[in-house]
Amino acid sequence: MYFKKTTIFVIFLIFFSPLSFFGVDENPFKNEWEVHSESITILDVDDVIEIVNKKDGILIDSYTKDVKPEKLDKKKWFPPKRYSIPGALWLPNIGREALTIEQRKYLETGLEKITKGNKDEKIIFFCRRGYYSKIAAERAVKLGYTNVSMFPGTDLWEDGGQRLVILKEQIFN
Repeated sequence: MYFKKTTIFVIFLIFFSPLSFFGVDENPFKNEWEVHSESITILDVDDVIEIVNKKDGILIDSYTKDVKPEKLDKKKWFPPKRYSIPGALWLPNIGREALTIEQRKYLETGLEKITKGNKDEKIIFFCRRGYYSKIAAERAVKLGYTNVSMFPGTDLWEDGGQRLVILKEQIFN
């Protein structure tokens, strides 16, 4: 019986104790939007309210867009609406972990057109909870944009008592 209790206790310690014992970061499951490039500023609700009110920056919603299932009749497809921050532009899927060639071109062309080629323009990326916006912001920095911020998302915006509006996807020709 003693052996069983000791074995269970050791297994518990191995799996649930801080991983620093093994030379690993104590909290490997940090919110990804909290760990970011030094050149990306993280904003809070008050910061974004001020940006919306003053129209002082470009808000880019990087949340995903659902794709119609192949076998579903076009007449039966009702894609969900994207509720977002007023004044924002929706560039769906630019924060996915892997981009197709078309999605990468969409990101590059979109940022170029939205900023009118000014890589110092103030850009604020957000999504629903921060995951896609973190990836999109990191991509913008890698593309040479210098004034990049991110906001954790529309959930936080709505929790802060702010209203959401319906956005349509930005299309660039």
